[in-house]
Amino acid sequence: MRDGSIKHLQVVARALADESGDLEFVGAVMDITRRKHAQETQRMQEREREELQRQLQQAAKMEAIGRLAGGIAHDFNNILGAILGYGELAQNNLVEGGAVRRQIDQVMQAGARGKGLVDRILAFSRSRVGERVPVQAQSVVEEALELLAASLPAAVRLEKRLDAADAAVVGDATQFHQVVMNLCTNAMHAMERGGVLTVELERVEVGERRLLSRGTLCAGRYVRLSVSDTGIGIPPAVLERMFDPFFTTKRVGDGTGLGLALVHGIVADLGGVIDVATQVGVGTTFTIWLPTTGKRPRLLEEPAGELPRGNGETVMIVDDEPVLVALAEETLAELGYEPVGFDSSLAALQAFHAEPKRFDLVLTDETMPDLTGTELAREMRQLRPDISIILMSGYSGALLSERAQAAEVIDVLRKPLVRQDIALPVWRALQADK
Repeated sequence: MRDGSIKHLQVVARALADESGDLEFVGAVMDITRRKHAQETQRMQEREREELQRQLQQAAKMEAIGRLAGGIAHDFNNILGAILGYGELAQNNLVEGGAVRRQIDQVMQAGARGKGLVDRILAFSRSRVGERVPVQAQSVVEEALELLAASLPAAVRLEKRLDAADAAVVGDATQFHQVVMNLCTNAMHAMERGGVLTVELERVEVGERRLLSRGTLCAGRYVRLSVSDTGIGIPPAVLERMFDPFFTTKRVGDGTGLGLALVHGIVADLGGVIDVATQVGVGTTFTIWLPTTGKRPRLLEEPAGELPRGNGETVMIVDDEPVLVALAEETLAELGYEPVGFDSSLAALQAFHAEPKRFDLVLTDETMPDLTGTELAREMRQLRPDISIILMSGYSGALLSERAQAAEVIDVLRKPLVRQDIALPVWRALQADK
């Protein structure tokens, strides 16, 4: 039309020939613009319904596998706690440079890798939810790219265009760092013969709802992170499954299959959306949309100095794993405290009931038979309301935080714990009581 609008017309006509052979057309023209718009709206709604159904099925599958993975990771945390804890004690008692010290150092490095794997499993299963604070997105991306540069193959060129210096997202800096590292690492692996890795970060305002490849993007202000490669692209069969947990196209031993599943879990948990564009033989672009916040980003904390020491204060330790009780006793004793350990929450409560004034602090596990850590804390506070209690757990998240707050627990530590993880919270808690 003259005003630039489009009209959809349906024409029904018939050709008629007279005796002389001349043709004339008889028919009707109908304006079906409204019908076409209604059909297009219906098609969009059908696509959205199909996408929502797919997302629901994916979420159910991820939740089921996540619960299994989270349970395994929680038990493995206790094993790692003993390995890392006693390994650290052995390190402190050995002279640097010796053969045994080098062997223990290798054990600790392997344990640290195991701890990192458990962290990824717990993050994927959402059993570990980091602290939600405003995070400066660009500083996290810059830090990740600095680390990445050290392992960048000579044939891969990194191009970065970062233009979101003052934009913040609400989340956990460590988790956002994992998203960047996983996407960039996958991009490098897709370019075995070399290529260009492009990382872009910018602020974007979305005016209306959009349907992306992996979800629906609502109107609002976002930080958009794009990671592009010029690699082999993603075949359709892999594209459908690439966010499935433990799915990998790498050789046995080269990958866990948790990278993209972890990215999907973190982005969804932060209220974001993923979009994927790929072409076999040309390359792939992963685009992450995260909602921004107007709050001020959190500054990085200063690194800890020398570990603080105790002055003979009595600390009760409660854990249903005897080896972890013994480890905590030895660690606290070396730090100058008087530890008293129990591998039963009922036995610990009985001892506390007999001498409630004996203990200056209680350090308890959460997941135990008989009484959980938060239940034990409530029982102890009825006997002595001013007692300081610190909770330990392989899990974390909103539910645990709510239980801890209701039980008036002053801090929650995440297993596995090494010396510094125990020393600082215990010292702070005791100083607050003075």
